[in-house]
Amino acid sequence: MNADKQDTLEDIFNKQDKKLHQLDVATVLIKAKQSVKSDLQKIYNEVQKISYGIEDIRKDLEIMKEQNVRLKELASLTDVLSKKIINQEENVPPELIQGYLNAKKQTYSQTSISSNMLECTINSTHKLTGKKTPRTGCINIEKQEMIKNCKRTLFNEPEICPTMLSITVEEFSKVPKYMIGRQSLETINTLINALNQTLLAKYTILSLGKAAAQKKGEINLYLHYRKQEFDVQDENGYLYFFTAEDYYRQTKTKLDKTKLNLITVLRHCKRLRECRIKNDLRYVIIQR
Repeated sequence: MNADKQDTLEDIFNKQDKKLHQLDVATVLIKAKQSVKSDLQKIYNEVQKISYGIEDIRKDLEIMKEQNVRLKELASLTDVLSKKIINQEENVPPELIQGYLNAKKQTYSQTSISSNMLECTINSTHKLTGKKTPRTGCINIEKQEMIKNCKRTLFNEPEICPTMLSITVEEFSKVPKYMIGRQSLETINTLINALNQTLLAKYTILSLGKAAAQKKGEINLYLHYRKQEFDVQDENGYLYFFTAEDYYRQTKTKLDKTKLNLITVLRHCKRLRECRIKNDLRYVIIQR
């Protein structure tokens, strides 16, 4: 009986000890209530951020899934087109393709000629039937220019000067990487267009003649160009060229380092070459 009572008392003491421990923990929590609340709030905020991030990732995944479906469709269409191209390449004779291109080019040329003839006729009619004004010199110059344009159209006379063709995708792919750098095909062709405008502006003034240049107030520039043109012949005939000064006069921008690097690319692609006469660097157009 004494042993049983002793065991029972130990159990009672153990239970009381556990209760006292729980009360002690509760007392500590109650004392640190504000600190615990602050920590719980921080944890809650972090969990919310993670939740929002997971939601954004889910949305991005949905968009990527849609794009993946579209890309698969595009890949399928590309495969079909590739097979058609291969089939045409294997079965359509090259002569037939060249004949089609020649016919298309001829149709375009005839349309262009007809349009230019109509424009020349209309402009000439307006000029001939227009009222006389004190500025007869300007009218005569404009008539002469229109007559030149009509002659070029009707009698297939050459243009004022040759111009550079744009760089093709195939040519661009063959340009060494160290030469092209980070420049794009569009940037190079934009420069070619600006250089062509410089050439046209220069040789338009040269084509006026001294009297017409005098009337247009371009006599100094005309004489400057004529001085440059003196004895500008080589074994290939007449040379068409421009200088950095001509480019600046036309575009109001200089040939900076980037443009000069692109001109190196144009030299590589056989669009132009450099020719230095004394201290005058000229960019000569390579005619094809």
